[in-house]
Amino acid sequence: MKTLLAFLVCSLLLITFTATAQNEPSPQAEAFYNKAMAEINSKHVRWIKTTAAEVNEKKLSDADVMTRSKSYGVLGNMNGQDIEAIAFLVLMQASKSAQEDLKAIMAKVKSINEQKAKLRNAMNKINSSRTISNVQLDSFHLVINQSKALQKGNNPDTVKLARSASGKSTVNKKELDAIKEKMKGDLDSMSEMGEMESLRLQSAMDRMSKMNSTLSNLLKKIHDTQQSIIQNLK
Repeated sequence: MKTLLAFLVCSLLLITFTATAQNEPSPQAEAFYNKAMAEINSKHVRWIKTTAAEVNEKKLSDADVMTRSKSYGVLGNMNGQDIEAIAFLVLMQASKSAQEDLKAIMAKVKSINEQKAKLRNAMNKINSSRTISNVQLDSFHLVINQSKALQKGNNPDTVKLARSASGKSTVNKKELDAIKEKMKGDLDSMSEMGEMESLRLQSAMDRMSKMNSTLSNLLKKIHDTQQSIIQNLK
Protein backbone atom coordinates (compact mmCIF):
# COMPACT_ATOMS: atom_id res chain seq x y z
CA MET A 1 0.00 0.00 0.00
CA LYS A 2 2.84 2.40 0.94
CA THR A 3 4.65 1.52 -2.29
CA LEU A 4 1.53 2.32 -4.28
CA LEU A 5 1.09 5.61 -2.41
CA ALA A 6 4.69 6.59 -3.09
CA PHE A 7 4.22 5.77 -6.78
CA LEU A 8 1.06 7.87 -6.96
CA VAL A 9 2.75 10.82 -5.25
CA CYS A 10 5.73 10.63 -7.62
CA SER A 11 3.37 10.40 -10.60
CA LEU A 12 1.42 13.40 -9.37
CA LEU A 13 4.63 15.41 -9.03
CA LEU A 14 5.73 14.49 -12.56
CA ILE A 15 2.35 15.41 -14.03
CA THR A 16 2.25 18.61 -12.01
CA PHE A 17 5.65 19.85 -13.10
CA THR A 18 4.68 19.21 -16.73
CA ALA A 19 1.23 20.75 -16.37
CA THR A 20 2.59 23.82 -14.59
CA ALA A 21 4.80 24.65 -17.53
CA GLN A 22 1.89 24.11 -19.93
CA ASN A 23 -0.61 26.12 -17.87
CA GLU A 24 1.40 29.29 -17.46
CA PRO A 25 -0.15 32.32 -19.20
CA SER A 26 0.87 32.73 -22.85
CA PRO A 27 3.48 35.31 -23.95
CA GLN A 28 0.62 37.28 -25.53
CA ALA A 29 -1.23 37.38 -22.22
CA GLU A 30 1.94 38.47 -20.40
CA ALA A 31 2.61 41.19 -23.00
CA PHE A 32 -0.88 42.71 -22.71
CA TYR A 33 -0.81 42.49 -18.91
CA ASN A 34 2.58 44.22 -18.63
CA LYS A 35 1.64 46.96 -21.11
CA ALA A 36 -1.77 47.61 -19.60
CA MET A 37 -0.59 47.68 -15.97
CA ALA A 38 2.14 50.16 -16.91
CA GLU A 39 -0.15 52.53 -18.83
CA ILE A 40 -3.68 52.47 -17.41
CA ASN A 41 -4.93 54.76 -14.65
CA SER A 42 -3.30 54.08 -11.27
CA LYS A 43 -6.71 53.81 -9.56
CA HIS A 44 -7.55 50.89 -11.88
CA VAL A 45 -4.23 49.25 -11.04
CA ARG A 46 -4.93 49.56 -7.32
CA TRP A 47 -8.39 48.04 -7.71
CA ILE A 48 -7.01 45.21 -9.85
CA LYS A 49 -4.33 44.31 -7.29
CA THR A 50 -6.70 44.55 -4.33
CA THR A 51 -9.34 42.42 -6.07
CA ALA A 52 -6.73 39.87 -7.21
CA ALA A 53 -5.55 39.45 -3.62
CA GLU A 54 -9.17 38.85 -2.59
CA VAL A 55 -9.58 36.31 -5.41
CA ASN A 56 -6.78 34.17 -3.98
CA GLU A 57 -7.64 34.73 -0.34
CA LYS A 58 -11.32 33.86 -0.70
CA LYS A 59 -10.91 31.43 -3.63
CA LEU A 60 -13.32 33.43 -5.76
CA SER A 61 -14.52 31.84 -8.99
CA ASP A 62 -14.10 33.26 -12.50
CA ALA A 63 -17.79 34.19 -12.41
CA ASP A 64 -17.22 36.14 -9.18
CA VAL A 65 -14.36 38.04 -10.84
CA MET A 66 -16.56 38.94 -13.80
CA THR A 67 -19.38 40.10 -11.50
CA ARG A 68 -17.04 42.37 -9.55
CA SER A 69 -15.50 43.68 -12.75
CA LYS A 70 -18.92 44.54 -14.11
CA SER A 71 -19.84 46.38 -10.90
CA TYR A 72 -16.58 48.31 -11.05
CA GLY A 73 -17.02 48.96 -14.76
CA VAL A 74 -20.49 50.42 -14.33
CA LEU A 75 -19.10 53.03 -11.95
CA GLY A 76 -16.48 53.99 -14.52
CA ASN A 77 -18.85 53.97 -17.52
CA MET A 78 -16.84 51.18 -19.13
CA ASN A 79 -18.04 49.24 -22.17
CA GLY A 80 -18.20 45.47 -22.42
CA GLN A 81 -14.66 44.93 -23.70
CA ASP A 82 -13.19 47.30 -21.12
CA ILE A 83 -14.89 45.27 -18.39
CA GLU A 84 -13.58 42.02 -19.88
CA ALA A 85 -10.11 43.56 -19.96
CA ILE A 86 -10.39 44.54 -16.28
CA ALA A 87 -11.46 40.97 -15.43
CA PHE A 88 -8.53 39.64 -17.46
CA LEU A 89 -6.06 41.86 -15.58
CA VAL A 90 -7.48 40.78 -12.21
CA LEU A 91 -7.12 37.12 -13.12
CA MET A 92 -3.60 37.66 -14.48
CA GLN A 93 -2.59 39.37 -11.24
CA ALA A 94 -4.19 36.56 -9.22
CA SER A 95 -2.54 33.99 -11.46
CA LYS A 96 0.93 35.35 -10.70
CA SER A 97 0.39 34.98 -6.95
CA ALA A 98 -1.20 31.56 -7.43
CA GLN A 99 1.82 30.41 -9.43
CA GLU A 100 4.12 31.33 -6.55
CA ASP A 101 1.87 29.48 -4.09
CA LEU A 102 1.86 26.46 -6.40
CA LYS A 103 5.65 26.43 -6.60
CA ALA A 104 5.87 26.64 -2.81
CA ILE A 105 3.56 23.63 -2.39
CA MET A 106 5.53 21.68 -4.98
CA ALA A 107 8.78 22.50 -3.19
CA LYS A 108 7.32 21.31 0.11
CA VAL A 109 6.12 18.02 -1.38
CA LYS A 110 9.58 17.51 -2.86
CA SER A 111 11.20 18.25 0.50
CA ILE A 112 8.89 15.80 2.28
CA ASN A 113 9.70 13.03 -0.18
CA GLU A 114 13.43 13.69 0.19
CA GLN A 115 13.16 13.55 3.97
CA LYS A 116 11.21 10.29 3.81
CA ALA A 117 13.98 8.81 1.66
CA LYS A 118 16.58 9.88 4.26
CA LEU A 119 14.59 8.23 7.05
CA ARG A 120 14.19 4.99 5.10
CA ASN A 121 17.88 4.96 4.24
CA ALA A 122 18.84 5.49 7.89
CA MET A 123 16.50 2.71 9.04
CA ASN A 124 17.97 0.34 6.44
CA LYS A 125 21.48 1.10 7.70
CA ILE A 126 20.45 0.33 11.27
CA ASN A 127 18.79 -2.95 10.25
CA SER A 128 21.69 -4.09 8.08
CA SER A 129 24.58 -3.15 10.41
CA ARG A 130 25.87 -5.34 13.23
CA THR A 131 27.30 -2.41 15.16
CA ILE A 132 26.54 1.30 15.09
CA SER A 133 29.07 3.88 16.29
CA ASN A 134 28.24 7.12 18.07
CA VAL A 135 29.28 8.98 14.91
CA GLN A 136 26.66 7.08 12.91
CA LEU A 137 24.15 7.67 15.68
CA ASP A 138 24.81 11.41 15.38
CA SER A 139 23.89 11.27 11.70
CA PHE A 140 20.67 9.41 12.53
CA HIS A 141 19.75 12.06 15.11
CA LEU A 142 20.38 14.69 12.44
CA VAL A 143 17.86 13.02 10.13
CA ILE A 144 15.31 12.89 12.95
CA ASN A 145 15.86 16.55 13.85
CA GLN A 146 15.51 17.51 10.18
CA SER A 147 12.18 15.68 10.06
CA LYS A 148 10.98 17.50 13.18
CA ALA A 149 11.99 20.83 11.66
CA LEU A 150 10.08 20.10 8.47
CA GLN A 151 6.97 19.12 10.45
CA LYS A 152 7.15 22.51 12.20
CA GLY A 153 7.35 24.30 8.87
CA ASN A 154 11.06 25.10 9.10
CA ASN A 155 13.83 24.46 6.59
CA PRO A 156 15.43 21.08 7.43
CA ASP A 157 18.68 22.11 5.73
CA THR A 158 19.34 24.63 8.50
CA VAL A 159 19.58 21.86 11.14
CA LYS A 160 23.18 21.26 12.17
CA LEU A 161 24.88 17.98 13.08
CA ALA A 162 25.61 17.71 16.82
CA ARG A 163 28.67 15.59 17.56
CA SER A 164 28.81 13.05 20.38
CA ALA A 165 31.56 13.25 22.96
CA SER A 166 33.12 10.08 21.58
CA GLY A 167 32.99 8.51 18.16
CA LYS A 168 34.64 5.21 19.04
CA SER A 169 32.22 3.31 21.23
CA THR A 170 29.31 1.40 19.76
CA VAL A 171 25.65 1.95 20.52
CA ASN A 172 23.70 -0.60 22.52
CA LYS A 173 20.51 -2.32 21.35
CA LYS A 174 18.27 -0.27 23.63
CA GLU A 175 19.46 2.98 22.06
CA LEU A 176 19.04 1.53 18.57
CA ASP A 177 15.49 0.38 19.28
CA ALA A 178 14.62 3.83 20.63
CA ILE A 179 15.96 5.65 17.60
CA LYS A 180 14.22 3.24 15.23
CA GLU A 181 10.92 3.97 16.95
CA LYS A 182 11.52 7.70 16.53
CA MET A 183 12.31 7.21 12.86
CA LYS A 184 9.22 5.08 12.30
CA GLY A 185 7.04 7.72 13.95
CA ASP A 186 8.61 10.48 11.87
CA LEU A 187 8.18 8.45 8.69
CA ASP A 188 4.47 8.01 9.44
CA SER A 189 4.15 11.74 10.09
CA MET A 190 6.00 12.55 6.87
CA SER A 191 3.66 10.27 4.93
CA GLU A 192 0.59 12.03 6.36
CA MET A 193 2.09 15.42 5.54
CA GLY A 194 2.87 14.22 2.03
CA GLU A 195 -0.71 13.11 1.45
CA MET A 196 -2.13 16.43 2.69
CA GLU A 197 0.28 18.51 0.59
CA SER A 198 -0.40 16.36 -2.47
CA LEU A 199 -4.12 17.05 -2.10
CA ARG A 200 -3.37 20.79 -1.79
CA LEU A 201 -1.20 20.50 -4.87
CA GLN A 202 -3.94 18.85 -6.92
CA SER A 203 -6.49 21.45 -5.80
CA ALA A 204 -4.13 24.31 -6.67
CA MET A 205 -3.44 22.77 -10.08
CA ASP A 206 -7.15 22.42 -10.84
CA ARG A 207 -7.77 26.04 -9.87
CA MET A 208 -4.79 27.21 -11.92
CA SER A 209 -6.01 25.30 -14.96
CA LYS A 210 -9.48 26.87 -14.79
CA MET A 211 -7.99 30.33 -14.31
CA ASN A 212 -5.74 29.99 -17.34
CA SER A 213 -8.59 28.70 -19.47
CA THR A 214 -10.62 31.81 -18.61
CA LEU A 215 -7.61 34.04 -19.32
CA SER A 216 -7.24 32.49 -22.75
CA ASN A 217 -10.91 33.02 -23.58
CA LEU A 218 -10.88 36.64 -22.40
CA LEU A 219 -7.72 37.40 -24.36
CA LYS A 220 -9.36 36.13 -27.55
CA LYS A 221 -12.32 38.47 -27.00
CA ILE A 222 -10.17 41.59 -26.55
CA HIS A 223 -7.34 40.64 -28.91
CA ASP A 224 -8.18 43.06 -31.72
CA THR A 225 -8.95 46.05 -29.50
CA GLN A 226 -6.20 45.86 -26.86
CA GLN A 227 -4.65 49.25 -27.65
CA SER A 228 -7.99 51.06 -27.65
CA ILE A 229 -8.90 49.38 -24.36
CA ILE A 230 -5.69 50.66 -22.77
CA GLN A 231 -6.52 54.15 -24.04
CA ASN A 232 -10.01 53.90 -22.56
CA LEU A 233 -8.62 52.92 -19.14
CA LYS A 234 -6.09 55.75 -18.89
